[in-house]
Amino acid sequence: MKLDTTTIAEISKQLSTLFNGALETQKGDCNKIAMEVVAKTISVDYRWLAALPSMREWVGDRVLKDISGYKYEISKKNFESTIKVDRDVITYDSLGIVALQIKNMAELAVQHYDELVFPLLETNGICYDGQNFFSDSHMVGSKKFTNIGTKALSQASFMEARSQMRGVVNEEGKPLRINPSLLIVPPELEYKGMEILQKSPLANGEGNITFGMAELYVCPFLTDPKAWYLLDTTKSIKPFLVQKNKEVEFTALDKPDSDANFMRRELIYGIDTEDNAGYGLWQQAFKSDGTAS
Repeated sequence: MKLDTTTIAEISKQLSTLFNGALETQKGDCNKIAMEVVAKTISVDYRWLAALPSMREWVGDRVLKDISGYKYEISKKNFESTIKVDRDVITYDSLGIVALQIKNMAELAVQHYDELVFPLLETNGICYDGQNFFSDSHMVGSKKFTNIGTKALSQASFMEARSQMRGVVNEEGKPLRINPSLLIVPPELEYKGMEILQKSPLANGEGNITFGMAELYVCPFLTDPKAWYLLDTTKSIKPFLVQKNKEVEFTALDKPDSDANFMRRELIYGIDTEDNAGYGLWQQAFKSDGTAS
């Protein structure tokens, strides 16, 4: 295969099509817990998360929720992944090896979003109310709420966390109707999670009252073997945010007169994104560090 300008342009087009096709077949897990936001600015202010009013009878003027005391911004970051390919590989391999590399780049692109979102569980950064996302000091009006505990994962602690989450209200004192739907555990707690949610009947022959009460997700990104998390992922606003300023883009530096091609016989292919992730509503999440029995 002679790699002239026309041939290289066609190869670049083929690889781009291959990448985009492979990307469409991939599906990450972060959508389980993160709401996708398409951003048009470098930084986005998410203080609107503090506005959780309920419906009321309209008598007189509308009642406006004041969110001036809140500020929570997420700024985009830039990410890339690049490979270089010896010209001979394409000339004599008919794109076989390169095609596999390009498909792998599509897999990496999807995993990238998972790697942005799931580590936030353990990072436990600041959310819109100025507290750590998992904290015992969240204030709703004059009432304090906690969404963090210490009990090891068991059927009893699962039910206790579930009840605690369902008791959260808004500033008018009305229930937020939290529906804990996803139990996230590290690989070390997979069996315990299965026992709580998927085993029926129990070892003693009794029925399992928590059977099917939530979905189980074993998260490979968790490093703490004891900590576990319970989330409400049933609503349009989710506990976490993934902000996309630019979707994954495939680009090539492969023209005959490029420095890499001319000097080193190398064709360069890469992908890049502009995005970031952050915290949504703490009311929809609970963490236990699992240190207490």
